[in-house]
Amino acid sequence: MKITILVENTPKDNSIPAEHGLSFYIEGCGKRILLDAGQKSLFAENAARLGVDLAAVDFAVLSHGHGDHSGGLPAFRAANPAAPIYMARAATRRCYLRRFGILHFNVGMDRAFAKDALIAPLDADTELAPGVTAVVGIPRASAYLTTSDNLYMRKGLWFARDDFAHELALVLREEAQTFVFSSCSHTGLQNIMRRVAEAGLLGQETRVFAGMHLFNSPGKRNESAELLDRLAGELLAYPAATYYAGHCTGQAAFDRLKATMGGRLQPLRCGEVFEF
Repeated sequence: MKITILVENTPKDNSIPAEHGLSFYIEGCGKRILLDAGQKSLFAENAARLGVDLAAVDFAVLSHGHGDHSGGLPAFRAANPAAPIYMARAATRRCYLRRFGILHFNVGMDRAFAKDALIAPLDADTELAPGVTAVVGIPRASAYLTTSDNLYMRKGLWFARDDFAHELALVLREEAQTFVFSSCSHTGLQNIMRRVAEAGLLGQETRVFAGMHLFNSPGKRNESAELLDRLAGELLAYPAATYYAGHCTGQAAFDRLKATMGGRLQPLRCGEVFEF
């Protein structure tokens, strides 16, 4: 398994630029997979810097519909005209960010690209290739985190809090190892881990690559220490799991989790390459 971080908020060093967004290039289970594509074309520029051939990607996966993950998809399509792009069916709908209490700004997928002929919408858990599963439909059974509460969807003539039906998790299994990718975890990483476990996809050893969405960037607000400690406890309940966190996790939240989780929580940085 080889995982290359093409886009993340923070660069590993001065050799590579970063942006607010996320993009993974995954080589595993005999496939080459692009998960998310950042805001625009930086993921493609960094792919060239890191020796990644986007034209050779077998398929892409979109974790959810927000523009800091889907915005680079037109650049991916230019580089790779033939690869399907798997996503939850709801990922092409408009998504909104609420600011100043009343204004709603569309932060969803480019409307023209939403008509791409090779988008493959998913309605349920789907094996995309042997050992590669998209987990779709993640209930917020434990809904105590608050930093996604400013995200909305259209409901009738007005707006409602986003139900995140457009979010999925990508799971790869190689022998006894499981790799879980949850790019923003808007439904709560604790709920995503529970859902993956219930699907029987966890292995003897699990590595989780995630944006945990514990920081609300427009409001500069982190989850409280109490809630972060609760989350750390739930994540540590999976004894074979190590977590790699970045993007929307937030540095203050990461530091608080790290104090409890120790070596089982590691940072993600743009340009890093992980091999297992």
